[in-house]
Amino acid sequence: MDQKRMLLALALSVGLMWAWIMIFGGDKTPKAPAPQPKAAQSQTQTAKGQPPAPQTTPSTAPVAQAPSLAGPAPTPAGPETLVEVSTPLYTAMFTSRGGGVKTVALQDYYNQPEKKGGHFAVLNLGEGQPASLSFNLTKVAPRLDVQNFTPSTDKLSVSQGSKSLTFTTQVAGITVEKTYTFRADSYAWDLKVRLVNNSGRALSLQPSLGLVEEKKRAESAAYAFTGIQYSKGGRYQEMSAGDLDDNPKDSGEISYMALSIPYFMGAVAPLNAQGAAPAKRFVAGSELGPLMVATVVEPLVELAPGATRELGYMVFYGPKDLKILNPLGHDLSDAVDFGWFDIIAKPFLIAMNFIYDFIGNYGIAIIIVTLLTKLIFWPLTRKSYQSMKSMQKLQPHVKRIREKYKDDKQRMNQEIMQLYKTYKVNPAGGCLPMVVQIPVFIAFYKVLGNAIELRHAPFMLWINDLSAPDRLAIGFDIPYVGAGLPVLTLLMGASMFIQQKMTPTTGDPTQAKMMLLMPVVFTVMFINFPAGLVLYWLVNNLFSIGQQYLTNKSKS
Repeated sequence: MDQKRMLLALALSVGLMWAWIMIFGGDKTPKAPAPQPKAAQSQTQTAKGQPPAPQTTPSTAPVAQAPSLAGPAPTPAGPETLVEVSTPLYTAMFTSRGGGVKTVALQDYYNQPEKKGGHFAVLNLGEGQPASLSFNLTKVAPRLDVQNFTPSTDKLSVSQGSKSLTFTTQVAGITVEKTYTFRADSYAWDLKVRLVNNSGRALSLQPSLGLVEEKKRAESAAYAFTGIQYSKGGRYQEMSAGDLDDNPKDSGEISYMALSIPYFMGAVAPLNAQGAAPAKRFVAGSELGPLMVATVVEPLVELAPGATRELGYMVFYGPKDLKILNPLGHDLSDAVDFGWFDIIAKPFLIAMNFIYDFIGNYGIAIIIVTLLTKLIFWPLTRKSYQSMKSMQKLQPHVKRIREKYKDDKQRMNQEIMQLYKTYKVNPAGGCLPMVVQIPVFIAFYKVLGNAIELRHAPFMLWINDLSAPDRLAIGFDIPYVGAGLPVLTLLMGASMFIQQKMTPTTGDPTQAKMMLLMPVVFTVMFINFPAGLVLYWLVNNLFSIGQQYLTNKSKS
Protein backbone atom coordinates (compact mmCIF):
# COMPACT_ATOMS: atom_id res chain seq x y z
CA MET A 1 0.00 0.00 0.00
CA ASP A 2 1.64 3.28 -1.05
CA GLN A 3 1.47 6.56 0.82
CA LYS A 4 -1.50 7.88 -1.14
CA ARG A 5 -3.58 4.82 -0.35
CA MET A 6 -2.66 5.00 3.32
CA LEU A 7 -3.61 8.67 3.55
CA LEU A 8 -6.88 8.02 1.73
CA ALA A 9 -7.80 5.23 4.11
CA LEU A 10 -6.98 7.39 7.13
CA ALA A 11 -8.95 10.28 5.65
CA LEU A 12 -11.96 8.01 5.20
CA SER A 13 -11.82 6.87 8.81
CA VAL A 14 -11.52 10.47 10.02
CA GLY A 15 -14.36 11.41 7.68
CA LEU A 16 -16.53 8.73 9.24
CA MET A 17 -15.79 10.09 12.69
CA TRP A 18 -16.54 13.62 11.48
CA ALA A 19 -19.87 12.44 10.08
CA TRP A 20 -20.68 10.87 13.44
CA ILE A 21 -20.00 14.11 15.29
CA MET A 22 -21.58 16.52 12.79
CA ILE A 23 -24.61 14.49 11.70
CA PHE A 24 -25.36 12.64 14.91
CA GLY A 25 -23.78 15.05 17.39
CA GLY A 26 -24.95 15.48 20.92
CA ASP A 27 -24.92 13.46 24.05
CA LYS A 28 -25.05 9.81 23.00
CA THR A 29 -24.68 8.33 26.45
CA PRO A 30 -27.59 6.35 27.84
CA LYS A 31 -30.15 8.38 29.72
CA ALA A 32 -32.69 7.52 32.36
CA PRO A 33 -36.11 6.29 31.21
CA ALA A 34 -38.86 8.83 30.74
CA PRO A 35 -41.01 9.54 33.82
CA GLN A 36 -44.60 8.47 34.14
CA PRO A 37 -47.31 10.99 33.21
CA LYS A 38 -47.53 13.54 36.03
CA ALA A 39 -51.24 14.23 35.67
CA ALA A 40 -52.01 10.53 35.41
CA GLN A 41 -50.14 9.87 38.66
CA SER A 42 -52.20 12.48 40.46
CA GLN A 43 -55.40 10.86 39.14
CA THR A 44 -55.04 7.02 39.81
CA GLN A 45 -44.98 13.24 27.80
CA THR A 46 -35.96 20.53 5.91
CA ALA A 47 -37.02 19.02 2.72
CA LYS A 48 -35.94 15.41 2.81
CA GLY A 49 -32.26 15.60 2.12
CA GLN A 50 -32.44 19.43 2.27
CA PRO A 51 -31.22 22.00 4.82
CA PRO A 52 -33.58 23.09 7.63
CA ALA A 53 -36.28 25.64 6.90
CA PRO A 54 -35.08 29.26 6.81
CA GLN A 55 -35.58 31.20 9.99
CA THR A 56 -37.06 34.26 8.37
CA THR A 57 -40.66 35.20 7.79
CA PRO A 58 -41.56 34.82 4.10
CA SER A 59 -43.52 37.64 2.49
CA THR A 60 -46.42 35.25 1.92
CA ALA A 61 -46.95 34.69 5.66
CA PRO A 62 -50.58 35.42 6.62
CA VAL A 63 -49.59 37.24 9.81
CA ALA A 64 -46.61 39.31 10.80
CA GLN A 65 -45.93 37.46 14.01
CA ALA A 66 -47.01 34.12 15.40
CA PRO A 67 -48.75 33.95 18.76
CA SER A 68 -46.65 32.88 21.69
CA LEU A 69 -47.43 31.04 24.91
CA ALA A 70 -44.61 32.89 26.62
CA GLY A 71 -46.51 36.15 27.19
CA PRO A 72 -48.13 37.09 30.52
CA ALA A 73 -51.13 34.87 31.12
CA PRO A 74 -54.34 36.18 32.66
CA THR A 75 -55.55 34.61 35.88
CA PRO A 76 -57.90 31.75 34.95
CA ALA A 77 -61.40 31.81 36.40
CA GLY A 78 -62.59 28.76 38.33
CA PRO A 79 -60.82 25.54 39.34
CA GLU A 80 -59.06 23.31 36.84
CA THR A 81 -60.87 20.13 35.83
CA LEU A 82 -59.02 17.10 34.50
CA VAL A 83 -60.72 14.67 32.13
CA GLU A 84 -59.29 11.19 31.53
CA VAL A 85 -59.81 9.58 28.12
CA SER A 86 -58.88 5.92 27.76
CA THR A 87 -58.79 3.68 24.69
CA PRO A 88 -57.14 0.30 24.08
CA LEU A 89 -54.16 2.19 22.57
CA TYR A 90 -53.58 5.08 24.98
CA THR A 91 -54.71 6.99 28.04
CA ALA A 92 -54.85 10.80 27.75
CA MET A 93 -55.42 13.46 30.39
CA PHE A 94 -57.18 16.63 29.24
CA THR A 95 -57.52 19.87 31.17
CA SER A 96 -60.24 22.50 31.28
CA ARG A 97 -57.45 25.10 30.93
CA GLY A 98 -57.82 25.84 27.25
CA GLY A 99 -59.42 22.46 26.62
CA GLY A 100 -55.98 21.02 25.83
CA VAL A 101 -54.19 17.77 26.59
CA LYS A 102 -51.51 17.31 29.28
CA THR A 103 -50.44 13.68 29.02
CA VAL A 104 -50.74 10.81 26.54
CA ALA A 105 -49.47 7.40 27.71
CA LEU A 106 -49.30 4.62 25.11
CA GLN A 107 -50.54 1.19 26.17
CA ASP A 108 -48.29 -0.86 23.85
CA TYR A 109 -44.99 0.97 24.52
CA TYR A 110 -42.89 1.05 27.68
CA ASN A 111 -40.10 3.12 29.19
CA GLN A 112 -37.69 0.19 29.43
CA PRO A 113 -37.05 -3.04 27.51
CA GLU A 114 -39.01 -6.19 28.32
CA LYS A 115 -42.17 -4.15 29.07
CA LYS A 116 -40.70 -2.62 32.21
CA GLY A 117 -40.77 0.89 33.66
CA GLY A 118 -44.42 1.62 32.98
CA HIS A 119 -46.19 2.83 29.85
CA PHE A 120 -44.33 5.37 27.74
CA ALA A 121 -45.75 8.90 27.80
CA VAL A 122 -45.42 10.49 24.37
CA LEU A 123 -46.67 13.69 26.05
CA ASN A 124 -45.95 14.42 29.70
CA LEU A 125 -46.65 18.01 30.77
CA GLY A 126 -46.68 18.76 34.47
CA GLU A 127 -48.53 21.12 36.76
CA GLY A 128 -48.00 24.76 35.84
CA GLN A 129 -46.96 23.93 32.28
CA PRO A 130 -49.23 24.89 29.35
CA ALA A 131 -51.30 22.18 27.71
CA SER A 132 -50.84 21.01 24.16
CA LEU A 133 -53.52 21.55 21.50
CA SER A 134 -54.18 25.04 22.82
CA PHE A 135 -56.44 27.06 20.52
CA ASN A 136 -56.13 30.84 20.37
CA LEU A 137 -57.75 33.75 18.53
CA THR A 138 -54.81 36.11 18.15
CA LYS A 139 -56.72 39.30 17.36
CA VAL A 140 -59.47 38.83 19.99
CA ALA A 141 -58.46 36.21 22.59
CA PRO A 142 -54.71 35.50 22.34
CA ARG A 143 -54.58 33.49 25.60
CA LEU A 144 -57.44 31.05 25.30
CA ASP A 145 -54.96 28.42 26.48
CA VAL A 146 -55.59 29.53 30.09
CA GLN A 147 -59.30 30.25 29.68
CA ASN A 148 -61.44 27.83 31.66
CA PHE A 149 -63.55 25.61 29.39
CA THR A 150 -66.47 23.48 30.50
CA PRO A 151 -66.03 19.77 29.62
CA SER A 152 -68.98 17.64 28.52
CA THR A 153 -67.89 14.82 30.87
CA ASP A 154 -65.31 14.14 33.54
CA LYS A 155 -64.23 10.75 32.16
CA LEU A 156 -64.45 8.99 28.82
CA SER A 157 -63.77 5.34 27.98
CA VAL A 158 -63.66 4.25 24.33
CA SER A 159 -63.57 0.45 24.20
CA GLN A 160 -65.09 0.18 20.72
CA GLY A 161 -66.36 2.46 18.00
CA SER A 162 -65.92 6.19 18.67
CA LYS A 163 -66.90 8.74 21.32
CA SER A 164 -66.59 12.52 21.65
CA LEU A 165 -65.47 14.98 24.30
CA THR A 166 -66.44 18.68 24.03
CA PHE A 167 -64.96 21.72 25.78
CA THR A 168 -66.97 24.98 25.65
CA THR A 169 -66.26 28.58 26.70
CA GLN A 170 -67.34 32.15 26.01
CA VAL A 171 -64.87 34.94 25.33
CA ALA A 172 -65.32 38.44 23.83
CA GLY A 173 -68.83 37.55 22.62
CA ILE A 174 -67.62 34.39 20.88
CA THR A 175 -68.66 30.84 21.72
CA VAL A 176 -65.74 28.46 21.30
CA GLU A 177 -66.41 24.70 21.18
CA LYS A 178 -63.57 22.19 20.90
CA THR A 179 -64.87 18.70 20.12
CA TYR A 180 -62.47 15.74 20.16
CA THR A 181 -63.60 12.45 18.64
CA PHE A 182 -61.66 9.35 19.63
CA ARG A 183 -61.67 5.91 17.99
CA ALA A 184 -60.83 2.70 19.79
CA ASP A 185 -58.62 1.37 17.00
CA SER A 186 -56.59 4.45 16.06
CA TYR A 187 -53.93 6.79 17.44
CA ALA A 188 -55.53 9.58 15.38
CA TRP A 189 -58.28 11.82 16.76
CA ASP A 190 -60.58 14.34 15.14
CA LEU A 191 -60.66 17.90 16.50
CA LYS A 192 -63.40 20.30 15.40
CA VAL A 193 -63.34 23.88 16.64
CA ARG A 194 -66.68 25.67 16.27
CA LEU A 195 -66.77 29.47 16.49
CA VAL A 196 -70.08 31.32 16.94
CA ASN A 197 -70.16 35.13 16.77
CA ASN A 198 -72.57 36.36 19.46
CA SER A 199 -70.93 39.78 19.77
CA GLY A 200 -73.44 41.62 17.55
CA ARG A 201 -70.66 42.95 15.28
CA ALA A 202 -68.49 41.60 12.48
CA LEU A 203 -65.23 40.05 13.64
CA SER A 204 -61.91 39.37 11.97
CA LEU A 205 -60.36 36.36 13.73
CA GLN A 206 -56.88 34.82 13.49
CA PRO A 207 -57.18 31.20 14.74
CA SER A 208 -54.10 29.24 15.77
CA LEU A 209 -53.44 25.80 17.23
CA GLY A 210 -50.35 25.00 19.28
CA LEU A 211 -48.40 21.89 20.21
CA VAL A 212 -46.21 21.71 23.32
CA GLU A 213 -43.56 19.12 24.14
CA GLU A 214 -40.60 18.75 26.47
CA LYS A 215 -37.42 19.84 24.71
CA LYS A 216 -35.24 17.09 26.17
CA ARG A 217 -37.03 13.78 26.43
CA ALA A 218 -35.27 11.14 28.54
CA GLU A 219 -34.70 8.39 25.95
CA SER A 220 -32.13 5.64 26.30
CA ALA A 221 -31.44 5.82 22.57
CA ALA A 222 -31.85 9.48 21.63
CA TYR A 223 -30.18 9.25 18.22
CA ALA A 224 -33.02 10.79 16.22
CA PHE A 225 -34.27 14.24 15.26
CA THR A 226 -36.03 16.27 17.96
CA GLY A 227 -37.98 19.40 17.00
CA ILE A 228 -40.67 20.55 14.59
CA GLN A 229 -41.44 18.59 11.43
CA TYR A 230 -43.93 19.73 8.81
CA SER A 231 -44.82 19.41 5.16
CA LYS A 232 -45.02 22.53 3.01
CA GLY A 233 -46.31 22.07 -0.51
CA GLY A 234 -45.57 18.34 -0.28
CA ARG A 235 -41.94 18.86 0.80
CA TYR A 236 -40.64 17.70 4.17
CA GLN A 237 -39.24 20.49 6.39
CA GLU A 238 -37.58 20.66 9.83
CA MET A 239 -36.95 23.16 12.62
CA SER A 240 -34.56 21.53 15.07
CA ALA A 241 -35.01 21.91 18.82
CA GLY A 242 -31.70 23.74 19.05
CA ASP A 243 -32.98 26.48 16.71
CA LEU A 244 -36.30 27.18 18.40
CA ASP A 245 -34.87 29.92 20.61
CA ASP A 246 -34.47 31.94 17.38
CA ASN A 247 -38.26 31.73 16.79
CA PRO A 248 -38.10 30.22 13.27
CA LYS A 249 -41.09 30.81 10.98
CA ASP A 250 -42.34 29.54 7.65
CA SER A 251 -45.54 29.65 5.60
CA GLY A 252 -47.19 27.82 2.75
CA GLU A 253 -49.59 24.97 2.07
CA ILE A 254 -49.06 23.07 5.32
CA SER A 255 -50.43 19.51 5.29
CA TYR A 256 -49.23 18.63 8.79
CA MET A 257 -47.12 19.96 11.68
CA ALA A 258 -45.51 17.78 14.33
CA LEU A 259 -43.37 18.03 17.44
CA SER A 260 -41.04 15.06 17.23
CA ILE A 261 -39.07 13.17 19.87
CA PRO A 262 -37.14 9.94 19.27
CA TYR A 263 -39.49 7.31 17.80
CA PHE A 264 -42.69 9.24 18.66
CA MET A 265 -44.49 12.47 17.84
CA GLY A 266 -47.53 14.63 18.40
CA ALA A 267 -48.97 16.07 15.19
CA VAL A 268 -51.87 18.07 13.79
CA ALA A 269 -53.06 18.06 10.19
CA PRO A 270 -55.33 21.01 9.27
CA LEU A 271 -58.36 19.98 7.22
CA ASN A 272 -59.39 22.25 4.36
CA ALA A 273 -63.07 22.81 3.67
CA GLN A 274 -64.44 20.33 1.15
CA GLY A 275 -63.88 21.58 -2.37
CA ALA A 276 -61.71 24.50 -1.24
CA ALA A 277 -58.24 25.17 -2.56
CA PRO A 278 -55.33 24.35 -0.19
CA ALA A 279 -55.02 27.19 2.32
CA LYS A 280 -51.85 29.14 3.05
CA ARG A 281 -50.90 28.65 6.68
CA PHE A 282 -48.17 29.89 8.94
CA VAL A 283 -45.88 27.68 11.08
CA ALA A 284 -43.82 29.08 13.95
CA GLY A 285 -41.52 27.51 16.50
CA SER A 286 -40.48 28.87 19.86
CA GLU A 287 -38.91 27.87 23.14
CA LEU A 288 -40.63 28.23 26.50
CA GLY A 289 -38.12 27.28 29.19
CA PRO A 290 -37.71 23.49 28.96
CA LEU A 291 -40.55 23.22 26.43
CA MET A 292 -40.77 23.29 22.65
CA VAL A 293 -43.77 25.11 21.17
CA ALA A 294 -45.03 24.70 17.60
CA THR A 295 -47.90 26.82 16.28
CA VAL A 296 -49.90 26.57 13.08
CA VAL A 297 -51.79 29.79 12.26
CA GLU A 298 -54.88 29.67 10.08
CA PRO A 299 -55.84 32.29 7.46
CA LEU A 300 -58.02 35.16 8.66
CA VAL A 301 -61.62 34.23 9.43
CA GLU A 302 -64.23 36.94 8.76
CA LEU A 303 -67.25 36.22 10.93
CA ALA A 304 -70.48 38.18 10.52
CA PRO A 305 -72.84 38.75 13.53
CA GLY A 306 -74.59 35.47 14.38
CA ALA A 307 -72.44 33.50 11.91
CA THR A 308 -70.73 30.20 12.64
CA ARG A 309 -67.40 28.85 11.38
CA GLU A 310 -65.94 25.39 11.94
CA LEU A 311 -62.27 24.45 11.67
CA GLY A 312 -61.13 20.84 11.48
CA TYR A 313 -57.91 19.02 12.38
CA MET A 314 -56.63 15.49 12.56
CA VAL A 315 -54.57 14.95 15.73
CA PHE A 316 -52.00 12.19 16.15
CA TYR A 317 -50.09 11.14 19.27
CA GLY A 318 -48.26 7.89 18.80
CA PRO A 319 -45.32 5.98 17.32
CA LYS A 320 -43.53 7.01 14.13
CA ASP A 321 -44.42 3.73 12.46
CA LEU A 322 -44.85 3.73 8.68
CA LYS A 323 -47.49 1.00 8.89
CA ILE A 324 -49.55 3.32 11.11
CA LEU A 325 -48.79 6.65 9.43
CA ASN A 326 -49.17 5.68 5.77
CA PRO A 327 -52.95 5.03 5.94
CA LEU A 328 -53.55 8.37 7.69
CA GLY A 329 -52.38 10.46 4.73
CA HIS A 330 -51.60 14.20 5.06
CA ASP A 331 -47.89 13.39 4.37
CA LEU A 332 -47.51 12.19 7.98
CA SER A 333 -45.32 9.29 6.86
CA ASP A 334 -42.65 11.84 5.83
CA ALA A 335 -41.98 12.34 9.54
CA VAL A 336 -40.13 9.01 9.46
CA ASP A 337 -37.16 10.75 7.89
CA PHE A 338 -33.82 9.08 7.24
CA GLY A 339 -32.13 12.20 5.90
CA TRP A 340 -29.82 12.30 2.89
CA PHE A 341 -29.59 8.51 2.69
CA ASP A 342 -33.33 7.86 2.80
CA ILE A 343 -33.14 6.02 -0.51
CA ILE A 344 -30.80 3.48 1.14
CA ALA A 345 -32.38 3.43 4.60
CA LYS A 346 -35.97 2.71 3.52
CA PRO A 347 -35.06 -0.53 1.67
CA PHE A 348 -33.02 -1.56 4.73
CA LEU A 349 -36.06 -1.12 6.97
CA ILE A 350 -38.41 -2.85 4.53
CA ALA A 351 -36.04 -5.81 4.20
CA MET A 352 -35.57 -6.12 7.97
CA ASN A 353 -39.33 -5.99 8.60
CA PHE A 354 -39.91 -8.62 5.92
CA ILE A 355 -37.36 -10.98 7.46
CA TYR A 356 -38.61 -10.24 10.99
CA ASP A 357 -42.13 -11.33 10.01
CA PHE A 358 -40.72 -14.83 9.41
CA ILE A 359 -38.03 -15.04 12.12
CA GLY A 360 -39.28 -12.79 14.93
CA ASN A 361 -35.83 -11.45 15.85
CA TYR A 362 -34.45 -8.15 14.54
CA GLY A 363 -30.88 -9.11 15.46
CA ILE A 364 -31.03 -12.10 13.12
CA ALA A 365 -32.76 -9.89 10.53
CA ILE A 366 -29.79 -7.48 10.72
CA ILE A 367 -27.37 -10.39 10.17
CA ILE A 368 -29.29 -11.63 7.13
CA VAL A 369 -29.58 -8.14 5.61
CA THR A 370 -25.84 -7.65 6.15
CA LEU A 371 -25.10 -10.94 4.39
CA LEU A 372 -27.33 -9.97 1.46
CA THR A 373 -25.58 -6.59 1.25
CA LYS A 374 -22.16 -8.28 1.19
CA LEU A 375 -23.31 -10.62 -1.57
CA ILE A 376 -24.56 -7.69 -3.64
CA PHE A 377 -21.21 -5.92 -3.33
CA TRP A 378 -19.15 -9.13 -3.65
CA PRO A 379 -17.94 -8.46 -7.22
CA LEU A 380 -16.71 -4.99 -6.24
CA THR A 381 -15.13 -6.31 -3.05
CA ARG A 382 -13.39 -9.14 -4.93
CA LYS A 383 -11.87 -6.68 -7.40
CA SER A 384 -10.74 -4.54 -4.50
CA TYR A 385 -8.97 -7.46 -2.78
CA GLN A 386 -7.37 -8.48 -6.06
CA SER A 387 -6.18 -4.91 -6.55
CA MET A 388 -4.52 -4.98 -3.14
CA LYS A 389 -2.81 -8.30 -3.94
CA SER A 390 -1.55 -6.87 -7.22
CA MET A 391 -0.28 -3.78 -5.43
CA GLN A 392 1.58 -6.01 -2.99
CA LYS A 393 3.26 -7.91 -5.85
CA LEU A 394 4.41 -4.65 -7.42
CA GLN A 395 6.08 -3.34 -4.27
CA PRO A 396 9.58 -4.61 -5.19
CA HIS A 397 9.33 -2.73 -8.52
CA VAL A 398 8.03 0.39 -6.73
CA LYS A 399 10.94 0.21 -4.31
CA ARG A 400 13.49 0.02 -7.16
CA ILE A 401 11.89 3.01 -8.92
CA ARG A 402 12.00 5.06 -5.74
CA GLU A 403 15.67 4.25 -5.23
CA LYS A 404 16.54 4.97 -8.85
CA TYR A 405 14.76 8.35 -9.02
CA LYS A 406 15.03 9.42 -5.38
CA ASP A 407 16.46 12.78 -6.47
CA ASP A 408 13.74 13.42 -9.06
CA LYS A 409 10.31 13.23 -7.38
CA GLN A 410 8.38 14.15 -10.52
CA ARG A 411 10.05 11.44 -12.62
CA MET A 412 9.64 8.93 -9.77
CA ASN A 413 5.87 9.53 -9.59
CA GLN A 414 5.57 9.31 -13.38
CA GLU A 415 7.38 5.97 -13.44
CA ILE A 416 5.28 4.57 -10.59
CA MET A 417 2.03 5.61 -12.28
CA GLN A 418 3.27 4.09 -15.58
CA LEU A 419 4.00 0.86 -13.68
CA TYR A 420 0.45 0.79 -12.33
CA LYS A 421 -0.90 1.50 -15.80
CA THR A 422 1.18 -1.26 -17.39
CA TYR A 423 -0.07 -3.86 -14.90
CA LYS A 424 -3.62 -2.38 -14.85
CA VAL A 425 -3.60 -1.74 -11.11
CA ASN A 426 -5.73 0.95 -9.46
CA PRO A 427 -3.80 2.35 -6.47
CA ALA A 428 -7.04 3.47 -4.79
CA GLY A 429 -8.90 0.23 -5.54
CA GLY A 430 -8.42 -1.20 -2.06
CA CYS A 431 -10.34 1.68 -0.48
CA LEU A 432 -13.52 1.19 -2.52
CA PRO A 433 -15.28 -1.12 0.00
CA MET A 434 -14.94 1.53 2.73
CA VAL A 435 -16.22 4.23 0.37
CA VAL A 436 -19.28 2.09 -0.38
CA GLN A 437 -19.86 1.23 3.28
CA ILE A 438 -19.96 4.82 4.58
CA PRO A 439 -23.40 5.73 3.10
CA VAL A 440 -24.72 2.29 4.10
CA PHE A 441 -23.36 2.83 7.61
CA ILE A 442 -25.01 6.26 7.94
CA ALA A 443 -28.29 5.00 6.47
CA PHE A 444 -28.33 2.11 8.93
CA TYR A 445 -27.56 4.51 11.78
CA LYS A 446 -30.58 6.61 10.77
CA VAL A 447 -32.79 3.50 10.66
CA LEU A 448 -31.74 2.60 14.20
CA GLY A 449 -32.47 6.14 15.38
CA ASN A 450 -35.86 6.52 13.70
CA ALA A 451 -37.42 3.08 13.19
CA ILE A 452 -39.84 2.39 16.04
CA GLU A 453 -39.58 -1.33 15.27
CA LEU A 454 -36.03 -1.44 16.69
CA ARG A 455 -36.83 0.41 19.91
CA HIS A 456 -36.39 -2.10 22.77
CA ALA A 457 -36.03 -4.91 20.22
CA PRO A 458 -34.17 -7.83 21.89
CA PHE A 459 -31.49 -9.93 20.21
CA MET A 460 -30.05 -12.61 22.49
CA LEU A 461 -28.30 -13.09 25.84
CA TRP A 462 -27.69 -9.70 27.51
CA ILE A 463 -28.65 -7.64 24.44
CA ASN A 464 -32.28 -6.69 25.08
CA ASP A 465 -32.38 -3.39 23.14
CA LEU A 466 -30.82 -3.09 19.69
CA SER A 467 -31.34 0.69 19.70
CA ALA A 468 -29.18 1.21 22.82
CA PRO A 469 -25.47 0.51 23.49
CA ASP A 470 -24.74 -3.09 24.50
CA ARG A 471 -23.57 -3.55 28.07
CA LEU A 472 -22.91 -6.83 29.89
CA ALA A 473 -23.37 -6.19 33.60
CA ILE A 474 -20.18 -6.80 35.61
CA GLY A 475 -21.15 -5.16 38.91
CA PHE A 476 -19.20 -1.90 38.58
CA ASP A 477 -18.82 1.13 36.30
CA ILE A 478 -16.06 1.64 33.76
CA PRO A 479 -14.87 5.19 32.98
CA TYR A 480 -16.36 6.54 29.72
CA VAL A 481 -18.19 3.23 29.19
CA GLY A 482 -20.49 3.29 32.23
CA ALA A 483 -22.21 0.32 33.82
CA GLY A 484 -21.27 -2.88 32.03
CA LEU A 485 -18.82 -4.21 29.48
CA PRO A 486 -19.33 -3.42 25.74
CA VAL A 487 -18.70 -7.00 24.65
CA LEU A 488 -20.14 -6.63 21.16
CA THR A 489 -18.04 -3.52 20.53
CA LEU A 490 -14.85 -5.25 21.69
CA LEU A 491 -15.59 -8.19 19.38
CA MET A 492 -16.14 -5.71 16.56
CA GLY A 493 -12.75 -4.11 17.28
CA ALA A 494 -11.08 -7.53 17.35
CA SER A 495 -12.65 -8.45 14.00
CA MET A 496 -11.33 -5.21 12.50
CA PHE A 497 -7.84 -6.05 13.80
CA ILE A 498 -7.97 -9.54 12.24
CA GLN A 499 -9.24 -8.11 8.97
CA GLN A 500 -6.44 -5.53 8.97
CA LYS A 501 -3.82 -8.21 9.58
CA MET A 502 -5.18 -10.21 6.63
CA THR A 503 -5.08 -7.23 4.29
CA PRO A 504 -2.08 -7.25 1.91
CA THR A 505 0.51 -4.70 3.06
CA THR A 506 3.18 -2.72 1.29
CA GLY A 507 6.03 -4.05 3.39
CA ASP A 508 6.48 -0.65 5.05
CA PRO A 509 6.43 -1.40 8.84
CA THR A 510 5.62 2.21 9.80
CA GLN A 511 2.58 2.40 7.52
CA ALA A 512 1.39 -1.04 8.64
CA LYS A 513 1.50 0.05 12.30
CA MET A 514 -0.41 3.22 11.50
CA MET A 515 -3.13 1.22 9.77
CA LEU A 516 -3.43 -1.05 12.81
CA LEU A 517 -4.53 2.00 14.80
CA MET A 518 -7.81 2.08 12.88
CA PRO A 519 -9.43 -0.78 14.85
CA VAL A 520 -8.62 1.08 18.09
CA VAL A 521 -10.14 4.32 16.76
CA PHE A 522 -13.30 2.56 15.56
CA THR A 523 -13.68 0.61 18.82
CA VAL A 524 -13.60 3.81 20.89
CA MET A 525 -15.99 5.50 18.46
CA PHE A 526 -18.49 2.61 18.56
CA ILE A 527 -18.64 2.17 22.34
CA ASN A 528 -21.82 4.25 22.73
CA PHE A 529 -23.36 3.38 19.37
CA PRO A 530 -26.59 1.31 19.27
CA ALA A 531 -26.05 -2.42 19.63
CA GLY A 532 -27.81 -3.03 16.31
CA LEU A 533 -25.31 -0.85 14.49
CA VAL A 534 -22.35 -2.55 16.20
CA LEU A 535 -23.85 -5.92 15.32
CA TYR A 536 -24.09 -4.87 11.66
CA TRP A 537 -20.44 -3.74 11.60
CA LEU A 538 -19.23 -6.89 13.41
CA VAL A 539 -21.07 -9.22 11.04
CA ASN A 540 -19.90 -7.13 8.09
CA ASN A 541 -16.29 -7.57 9.27
CA LEU A 542 -16.69 -11.32 9.75
CA PHE A 543 -18.08 -11.76 6.24
CA SER A 544 -15.26 -9.55 4.91
CA ILE A 545 -12.71 -11.78 6.65
CA GLY A 546 -14.27 -14.80 4.96
CA GLN A 547 -14.24 -13.08 1.59
CA GLN A 548 -10.62 -12.04 2.05
CA TYR A 549 -9.65 -15.60 2.99
CA LEU A 550 -11.30 -16.99 -0.15
CA THR A 551 -9.63 -14.33 -2.30
CA ASN A 552 -6.20 -14.98 -0.79
CA LYS A 553 -6.61 -18.72 -1.43
CA SER A 554 -7.74 -18.25 -5.01
CA LYS A 555 -5.24 -18.46 -7.86
CA SER A 556 -6.79 -15.61 -9.82
